[in-house]
Amino acid sequence: MNNRTLKRLLAGLIAATVLVLAWNRCAMDSVLEISGDSPYPVKSIDDHESGGHSDARVAREHGKLVLDCSIKTGYEYPYCEASILLQSAPNGIDLSGYDSMRLWIRAEGAEPHQQVRIFVRNFNPGYSKVGDDMSMKVSELVYEPAAYAQPLEVRLSQLTVASWWTTEHPTPVQYAGAEFDNVVQLEVSTGGNVTPGRHRITVERIEFRGKWIRTATLLWGVIGVWLLSVFGYLVTDRAMTRRQLKVSKRSQWSLQRVNNALRVQSQAYAQLAGQDPLTGILNRNGLAQALSRVAQEGEQQLFPLSLIFIDIDHFKRINDQHGHNVGDQVIRELADLTRAHIQRRDLFARWGGEEFVLICPATHSHEAQRIAERLRRVIANRDWPGGIRVTGSFGVAEAVAGEDLGETIRRADTAMYRAKKLGRDRVEVELAALEREDEAA
Repeated sequence: MNNRTLKRLLAGLIAATVLVLAWNRCAMDSVLEISGDSPYPVKSIDDHESGGHSDARVAREHGKLVLDCSIKTGYEYPYCEASILLQSAPNGIDLSGYDSMRLWIRAEGAEPHQQVRIFVRNFNPGYSKVGDDMSMKVSELVYEPAAYAQPLEVRLSQLTVASWWTTEHPTPVQYAGAEFDNVVQLEVSTGGNVTPGRHRITVERIEFRGKWIRTATLLWGVIGVWLLSVFGYLVTDRAMTRRQLKVSKRSQWSLQRVNNALRVQSQAYAQLAGQDPLTGILNRNGLAQALSRVAQEGEQQLFPLSLIFIDIDHFKRINDQHGHNVGDQVIRELADLTRAHIQRRDLFARWGGEEFVLICPATHSHEAQRIAERLRRVIANRDWPGGIRVTGSFGVAEAVAGEDLGETIRRADTAMYRAKKLGRDRVEVELAALEREDEAA
């Protein structure tokens, strides 16, 4: 991975992080609203059940909840409250995903500093019982609405478990602290030690506010994405480095094979001219130069590499019976004929006398065998000068990994002589030891 790509990826990751964090801060809000228009059942509760004489009545007026209360003496702690049922126990609403609570509440009454208490009742099957509202843990907020601008926003973490509930319902240590994961009821009540007389509490709206994805969770997610990105970059960079190293080693090995092969044949390529003067095709020196140029293009342009040796059958007899001029004409025409029936990338050279060599880059031995067989038929079916019959013996070998080119030449030469021994005018293939093992398998 180059530096330019890395910089682009890094810039994209930074931009995405900034956008996600800005979105979380400015949007992504989750709001639960409770008002007089909400579908939740509402009822009034007073101290009659505790032996008091206070009267409470709650009504929905113009989208608001209005609690009218007449506090009377008779109970030590008289009270009135409006109870909003969010969901029936034991299944409540999970408010733990919300961060804060906004209150639009006004209180009127006989007291100079009118207080309001907010109760959040949470059902926990570890200690709560269905049908017993008092067994649900009560987290409370006590405040004076007139002392704050509307709305008042408080964090849920600011609510504390009501001391009177803790006294009446001792719980194990694991259940200590406020709970909001299964809220059943929300209650708005008069303050403690309230003065007898008429009181009114108006609930315009209560909102629980949070994020669809909590900020802490999102931050951990962003950190996770960064860590995964760094890990992915390291893995990708390591893989690409190893791949480049492998390609580099392969290229070096390919060039080394070619250089070693050419070095072995350096004495045979000592001729100054690159072309054979009789046929116009390459001679040994020209073949070396052409092979070197192909090798510089890389291993894929050269290997697999196959060699075909061609030897004109009974050439001495042709010279003796028909003269050297006819023999030279046969050599020239065979060179022209062969050159016309091979691929442009193949390297064709006169090896010496009546011997020729054809080097076929990117060709396996079985493909080279078919090429040799086609050339054998073309030569045998040609009308030659003076009506003589001309045939050729062919030897085929493929260079295998790690093999010296001189060894490949030796095997092709061996195959050619075997073709002569077996009757001439035929194609023989000499496999390397490794090829024979693969064929046997």
